[in-house]
Formats: sequence, C-alpha cells, structure tokens
Amino acid sequence: MQAFSRHNTLQSAAESLNLAQPAASRLLGDLEDVIGIPLFQREGRRLVINAYGSVLTRHANNLLDELDRTRDEFNALLSGGAGTVSIGAIDGPVVDLLTTAVLNIQRDNPDISLEIRTGSSVGLFHDLMNGDIDIMIGRAPEDARSMACHYTPIGEEPMVIAARQEHPLFRKTAPVRLEDMAPFPWVLQRKGGKSRSKLESIFQDRNLPLPKDIIGSDSLLMTLAYLEKTDALTVLSAAVANQQAKYRQIQIVSSDVNIAISSYGILMLKSRNQSRPTMKVLDELKKTLRPVQKTERLSGRPARI
Repeated sequence: MQAFSRHNTLQSAAESLNLAQPAASRLLGDLEDVIGIPLFQREGRRLVINAYGSVLTRHANNLLDELDRTRDEFNALLSGGAGTVSIGAIDGPVVDLLTTAVLNIQRDNPDISLEIRTGSSVGLFHDLMNGDIDIMIGRAPEDARSMACHYTPIGEEPMVIAARQEHPLFRKTAPVRLEDMAPFPWVLQRKGGKSRSKLESIFQDRNLPLPKDIIGSDSLLMTLAYLEKTDALTVLSAAVANQQAKYRQIQIVSSDVNIAISSYGILMLKSRNQSRPTMKVLDELKKTLRPVQKTERLSGRPARI
C-alpha cells in the first residue's frame, strides 16, 4: 500500500517494488479482493487513491513505523542503550522548560537517546500523526483529529510583538497602538497558525485592514534574520523574545495588543504502544513542565498516558 500510494502510475509503483507491472496489478487486485472494496480509482494509467485506500495506507505506514521502532530498540539494547525518543515542541516551551527536562533526562537516563525538533503546532501534529515523533508539546487541533490523542494540559504560552532594536516604533511613546504598527511589514506564521490567526482577528475587531506586506514562515531563524535586515514586526513566544532580547537581537514592543491564544500541552497517540524509554521521558516532561494535575482526554474523559 505504501508503494502504490506514493506513485501515480502502476508502472512506477511496480518498479519501486521490483515487480513486473502485471504482477503488481495482480497484487493490488488481490488486496482489493481481500478487503472487498476498491482502494484506488483507475484513470487511464494513473492510480488515484480513494478514502478507503487512504485509511489502509495510514495504518500500513503505522505498522511499518512500529517495525522500524522495534528494530531500533533491539539495536539500542544490543549496543548497551535504551532506545531513541523523538520530541516535537513549539518554540516557547523549548526555551523556557524543555531544555531543563532534557538535562534531567540525560542525567538520570544517559542510555536514552533524544531527538528534538521544533515547529508550529500544525506541522508538529502532522509529524505526530505520521509517527515521525513520539511526543508533541504544542496545541491540539480544534477538530475531530484531536480525539486520536491523549492530552495533558500544561498552560498558556504568552505572546508578544517584537522588532529589531533600532526600529522606528521605539521612538514613539509606549504603549504603541496597533494603528501605528499596521503600515509596517510583518513576518508571521504561515496561514492557519494560531498566533497569526489571532493577530488577524485583532485587526478585524478594530476595523483595521490587514497589513499588505506579510511573509509567512514557521522558521524562527528566518524570522530573526528578516527582522535584523528590515523594519518588519513579528509575534513571538514571550520566552523566545526575552531570550533573544537578552542578547540584543530584538526588542519587545510595548503595545496595546493582547495576543492571548489557546493553551498548550503534551500530546501522544492513543493507538501507539509506547516504549519504556518514551514513558520515562514522558514522566520527566510532566514533572518539569508542571502540567495541570488532572490528565484528561480531549473528549473530557480521564485518560492514562
């Protein structure tokens, strides 16, 4: 299923499987006979996956991921380690709390290998659902997909507006009004990001047109580099902004804008049987990140994670 879903034609799928096209066609036909429903639409030479095929492919990918994880755990045990745990986190917790948790994990469990990635909640949730990370620290999506996860709430992530230190706005008397910030360029999360959506709603609530010049980027490095070279403004986690301001890279704009967005927490897939190293890392994260004591499912019913 993985091979058929990744290629647009039966011929290319067959080549990726090292099969002749007739053999690949029989393989797909046999699979559809076993399932009892078509998994692809045939449009000439093209294969177009349907909803049933998408569901089966997702579960097939999960099975392959679990096999890869099993192999990695075996190899880790054979080499004297405990295994690898992958964590994805939004920027604020990384600066403020996650680094402390990582230091504690390395001290208490030096045999556990950690992989850390950062990004937006949207991107990280996609990684979690695809099995690319074991633990996500961020915001759950506000739709039915969140039901696939266990969720431990942590708290709110304060957000601020920031700019380079020599920005013209700092010549104005604080607090700076949103009307004064509107004409400047902005570098914000890509469309759909929580902080960007919140800022856009504030502009609309005040009957102000949205800024015409907006760069969309989820990269903190890109954002900081762009601020350094322009008069652009951005919205950052307060923890990130304070860290960068300490090194005089940026300055926080004292404004009349309150960018309060939804709280964040720890997310893990319900469908995955978590390894012992992952549970050890989770325990340390819960202690360090100081989540709300009541662990709950996103459906509102108690859950164990």
